[in-house]
Amino acid sequence: MKCTAVMTLGALFASGALAQDFSGSGQILVINSTDFQTASPADSIGCLDAAGALSVSDCATFTQLADYPRSISSAAGNCSFTDSSQIANTDNVYGKQSYAYHCREYAATAYDELYTITGFNYPFLCHGDTNCFYDIKELPSDGAATPVWSYVWGSDQLTIPAGHTKVMWYWNKTA
Repeated sequence: MKCTAVMTLGALFASGALAQDFSGSGQILVINSTDFQTASPADSIGCLDAAGALSVSDCATFTQLADYPRSISSAAGNCSFTDSSQIANTDNVYGKQSYAYHCREYAATAYDELYTITGFNYPFLCHGDTNCFYDIKELPSDGAATPVWSYVWGSDQLTIPAGHTKVMWYWNKTA
């Protein structure tokens, strides 16, 4: 799996470099795809709400901090995967400390940084060490929201947990 992802990223870097604009304010669309070359905003299954959860239609506006740590915030505050008060992804072998994305009032750190990679066809958002995928357990119903976790894997679990979906985030710049 990792080899395929590295080869896919390598192919993107080798192709023409497309600059992506991840700045200012925008919405984060959740894309039901794991292919950087064919995924597009048309593959959206929802968006992140102000709390950082997946919603069908309650799309929040996020603003990227212009300076370090270049994280994002919503009306609820700075956003992070590190809030231990949020639900852990216990379906994943490595998930007991993988908390749902959450926006709240707190001081952002380097671990909260999001970025995009030159060469993507669209501004897909990554975090950590070239981790451009996210994990959802279920699609939300209209009016409800569901948690989104960082996609984590390792030798004891090489792919997404059964019943979960591996997704990507797309930066839909609005200002």
